[in-house]
Amino acid sequence: MRKNPERVAWAVLLLAFAAFCAIVTCVPLGVRWYLLYSEREETALVESLVGTVIIEPPVGSGPIPLVKGASRQVPPGTVIHVDETSEAVITFFDHSFLRLFSGGTVRLEQLSAPKFRAGRKPNTIHLNLLAGRVRIGTAMSLKAPLAFRVTTPYGQAFLDDDGSYAIEVSGGRADVAAYRSTARVVAEGAEIALQERQRTEIVSGQPPKPPTGVARNLLANGELNAPLAEWRLFNDQGADGGDVDGRIEFVTDEGHSAVRFVRTGAQGNHCETILEQALNKQLPDPITSLVVRATVKVRYQALSGGGYLGSEYPLMIRITYRDAYDSEAEWVQGFYYQNLMGNPTVHGLQIPQDRWFFYESDNLLEVLPISPYKIVKVRVYASGWDYESLIADIGLIAE
Repeated sequence: MRKNPERVAWAVLLLAFAAFCAIVTCVPLGVRWYLLYSEREETALVESLVGTVIIEPPVGSGPIPLVKGASRQVPPGTVIHVDETSEAVITFFDHSFLRLFSGGTVRLEQLSAPKFRAGRKPNTIHLNLLAGRVRIGTAMSLKAPLAFRVTTPYGQAFLDDDGSYAIEVSGGRADVAAYRSTARVVAEGAEIALQERQRTEIVSGQPPKPPTGVARNLLANGELNAPLAEWRLFNDQGADGGDVDGRIEFVTDEGHSAVRFVRTGAQGNHCETILEQALNKQLPDPITSLVVRATVKVRYQALSGGGYLGSEYPLMIRITYRDAYDSEAEWVQGFYYQNLMGNPTVHGLQIPQDRWFFYESDNLLEVLPISPYKIVKVRVYASGWDYESLIADIGLIAE
């Protein structure tokens, strides 16, 4: 250094200049990066619509009950649970919202937004739907794009802005439906795109199924394939002292795989031979149509029409449902081919004898005196004295 002070001086000057250039360059870039990509944590507002909602904060004193009409701001990491008598609505910081129906549990994984007006990060809402059914309305992106993701035990759904969606987790599967806007659904390394008014199903351990229309059959095994594990099979003799049961058999009739109800030797005693499926399921929301479809045949009936009281047909479909106030009501449709005795047939439809008939009801949402909120159970059965009737399939189609 003493021998060549000029070289040392130049080295110091160059290092100082390099440091100056680095500062001049990096500080503005750092400030720019901070302005563009920094985020702030947001909260959500939880409100109880019905019953008591349980809120579990990420840290704190433990579960917090939220009674009907009460609301509370909650941070990311919060778990919201509603039982079979409760419902909640969650409003997010960007005005997106979620309705959590009874029996559901959701965890708020991430809620964040750009920290500054010039920020490029999206409004981020990440949820984990652990169980139950939700309706989601995503807000229109105005100041920042939206990254809305719903994780389920079986896959993930990425929702677009200004959309309307329904997602349900139950029975080892997840259903995702897009009513407005589009979505991407990912599971087991596969991805599909949902367009408006399309839905898909994710079964545990499988990729998403191909998109279909939003209409779906609320009944499991509506094709009535053996062994009918989803259906309960039994006879009801009523109170007239009869002891001759009917039978339920699997048959192939004119190329149709079907279930046959048959009873002989009744000697004027009443019996009902029943297939019953308990649903206890709320109708999808939104819903515009609820239709019953079935392929049926009546081969023989000992009683004319619907019997003396108009309640005994050789083939019947009965839906038990509840309205929003938990009042119970029923919808009944009977099928017969003859009414020689002129018995009442208020709930009956006359069809050709021993011929397959495709039945489709009117939109029940428009014709029922009480609007259904929850389907309790569905019965397909034969009623009366001696009878023989068949059904190849049944659907309770919600759209």
